[in-house]
Amino acid sequence: MTADSGADERALVRRHLKLDHMNQLQIEKLAQVFDAEPGVVKVVVRKHWLDIDYDAALLTLDRVIALLEAYGGELSDDWWTAFKAHWYRKREEKLRARLAREEDEPPS
Repeated sequence: MTADSGADERALVRRHLKLDHMNQLQIEKLAQVFDAEPGVVKVVVRKHWLDIDYDAALLTLDRVIALLEAYGGELSDDWWTAFKAHWYRKREEKLRARLAREEDEPPS
């Protein structure tokens, strides 16, 4: 599924997250919700995986997780998924800070 084609290429990120406790109805509903979310470029939800490409200037990993939990899913609690989620958050913070600096710089 694809959604927002107007995403800022500089802020485009891809996330591959392992999921727990999702049935087929939740998966289908979650895919529709992500398709409608601003900033989402591509989303694939399978029983144990969420693959999502989004504009990190418009959407955050925390929002992705909140939507996931609102529809009865959750990130896997294994150490690797926790490590990746932490790393993704830090990368997004740095990316948004860089984009803010670039916007504040006067054009040359």
